[in-house]
Amino acid sequence: MLNSLIEKLKEVKDFRKSQGRRHELWVVLTIIILALLTGNVSYKQITSFCKAEEEKLIEML
Repeated sequence: MLNSLIEKLKEVKDFRKSQGRRHELWVVLTIIILALLTGNVSYKQITSFCKAEEEKLIEML
């Protein structure tokens, strides 16, 4: 299921300026979705989620 979601997210057009891009948009969106699904709804909570799950996220993505 996650692979299907990632394939769809890869199709999303990225309107960010090239100067501000550090990570592919599909990666950013996937991490945000995973954070939201685990109950992290604020920017601070999403940041904490990313820090706490960094190794797992790198391995998975």
